[in-house]
Amino acid sequence: MNRFLPDYNDPIVSILLLLGIIFIVATLSYAYSIWKQEQKTKELTRFLDKFDSKECLLDIDNLIFDESMKKPLFLLALAYERSGEYSKAINILLFLTKHTSDESYLKYLAKAYFKAGFLERSKRIYLQILSKYPRDIEALYELELIYEKLNDFKGAKEVLDVLEELGEDIQKFRLNILIEESLRTDIHKRFSKLEALLDSFENKEVIIRELFKIDSKRAFRYYEDSFFKKLIDILYLLKLEQIDLDIISKFNNLRQLYYIKGYLDEKIEYKSNFFALDLLSSAKASGFDRADLNFIYICSSCKNRYPIYLRRCPACNSLFKINIESLVGEKDEKRGNSLL
Repeated sequence: MNRFLPDYNDPIVSILLLLGIIFIVATLSYAYSIWKQEQKTKELTRFLDKFDSKECLLDIDNLIFDESMKKPLFLLALAYERSGEYSKAINILLFLTKHTSDESYLKYLAKAYFKAGFLERSKRIYLQILSKYPRDIEALYELELIYEKLNDFKGAKEVLDVLEELGEDIQKFRLNILIEESLRTDIHKRFSKLEALLDSFENKEVIIRELFKIDSKRAFRYYEDSFFKKLIDILYLLKLEQIDLDIISKFNNLRQLYYIKGYLDEKIEYKSNFFALDLLSSAKASGFDRADLNFIYICSSCKNRYPIYLRRCPACNSLFKINIESLVGEKDEKRGNSLL
């Protein structure tokens, strides 16, 4: 009988056993990966079911999905989003996310919810993305913005800590959060809290702008000529009793500005880098006193224009990218210091 059965010491038997083990392991591994993918799909479906809404007006419930529909539907969703029809965009993106394995649609869905004003829903989707891909830089930045909008400064700081660990330069984002926190403290502590930030951050003019809104005379102590262009609007709208004449006398830009305002009687022979200021100064010296400075605010990233200064652009969410443009216009006697 033994001559018909292979010897266990036979190398062929060892090879066959090894191949058998490899085959079994590969089969089990493949089956497990399929099961895991099915579980992920079910989990994602359960997660997305929470976001179904009757507010979504586009009826695609009875639409049968086909792979060839992915791109047209996605482009349609983007078109709806750009035109402000967020409910339709959200409905299509939900449909795509449920019927495809492409998880990139989740980000577009989160952005659509964000633009539609559903911040909590957007936050939950970004948290779902980060639970699988914790090093997703884009998702982290978007989540930080949502926490900021929700005034959840603790959450925003935690996200910034993660971004910093990943090597991102987050100083301006951290500064913005600290400013927001400071402005929500007791009114008597706001100046000192903002003042304490000056030594730690580069964007000092952003902090000084807020200081001028709280106590302009104390804020003048931190004024430098390099800040003039970024603070010209708030400086111009100060009332006479809000300025420090001793400090103003040390800076030609300020002397010219407040000569135009009528706070100083003596015109100085000084040419600034601002055409509007030089024009108004010459006009006032000639006896023409009906002209005034107006300001518009332009985002250097997306070029959108705004009537007031904002630290973060509402259109593209860029931070500290708003530039001030000075324009000559007719004096409005009813104008006040609305920026303060």
